Amino acid sequence: MRGEQVFAPGAVTYEGDLAANYPMARMVSAETAETWSGVLRPFLTSFSHPTVLDLGCGTGRFSTLISDRFGATVVGLDPSIAMLHTAVRNSEAGKVQYAAAQAERLPLAESSCDVAWMSQVVHHLRDRKACAAEVHRVLHSNGVALIRGTFGDRLDGFPILFKFFPGARQLTARFPAVGEILAVFEAEGFSLESAQRIPQKTCQSLREFAARTKLRADSTLVLLPDSEFEACQTALEEAASRARVPSPVIETIELLVLRPS
Repeated sequence: MRGEQVFAPGAVTYEGDLAANYPMARMVSAETAETWSGVLRPFLTSFSHPTVLDLGCGTGRFSTLISDRFGATVVGLDPSIAMLHTAVRNSEAGKVQYAAAQAERLPLAESSCDVAWMSQVVHHLRDRKACAAEVHRVLHSNGVALIRGTFGDRLDGFPILFKFFPGARQLTARFPAVGEILAVFEAEGFSLESAQRIPQKTCQSLREFAARTKLRADSTLVLLPDSEFEACQTALEEAASRARVPSPVIETIELLVLRPS
């Protein structure tokens, strides 16, 4: 049983059922893969053979996409052994190199990466300053850091999730704001090139969305009390069952593009 909790870095441990369910619950749909491939293309194709750090790679959903779509050398780092085991089981041998590591101490040489990709990870960092310094260290001077995520002051990107799970919205409001993250990275030698908002088709229908949330592999859903999650999930499933025509679930994700200055 899970009682009421408050989001803070380290509050969610990506082990057990969460790690096992993550690939299905948080899969990158075909449409989402196309969306993010288009977003990533100008950054990756500016290098002949890019080396990409996927920091906080989890089960490797973007590591594999980046390797497959762009022929990049990808190093996926994550502190969760369980998530990495899932990543290795689901990947083709040798396509991505995975290792356990903390964002504050990267096991990579100075200037060894062209791109640092950080997807839905900055709100989990215990020491953002140390992470920013490490990312700056391992990037080439002409490299780029791409921070894909959700921020506490940008809560309009998940209308369906927050409609059915209002407690998740309250927890997300505790995530760092865009300005907080920028201040940390700028202090460690980065400058903001652009801040983009990327709409993605997460699911084809409310029914598919409900099947995903039922697996409870999202940090805010994990932190909800069991009774609250179950009531919200039931309401979502009932709404999905009443839907006559499938309506896609569109979510908007923030992307910060940072360059070493």
